[in-house]
Amino acid sequence: MSAHELVLTYEHGVWRAHGAGIDLGHADLSELDALVAARLASAAPVDVCVQFDLAALPRGLQQYQAHYCNYTLRVPGSDSS
Repeated sequence: MSAHELVLTYEHGVWRAHGAGIDLGHADLSELDALVAARLASAAPVDVCVQFDLAALPRGLQQYQAHYCNYTLRVPGSDSS
């Protein structure tokens, strides 16, 4: 299993995931995860270490920064059920 690292930022109403040759954006985090998984499907199985750039949160979201936890997105191989 390979691993990738992505950083999440938030700007103009869009979450952006960038790193490891990926630069994707979506307004919804779960949809962004789906986009990342689709992009990495050919490399699956893969673990993606996702880290929030808390310094890049806009002022309106800073009050919620304790709720943004780094996580691992697991992209299963095509033979997984």
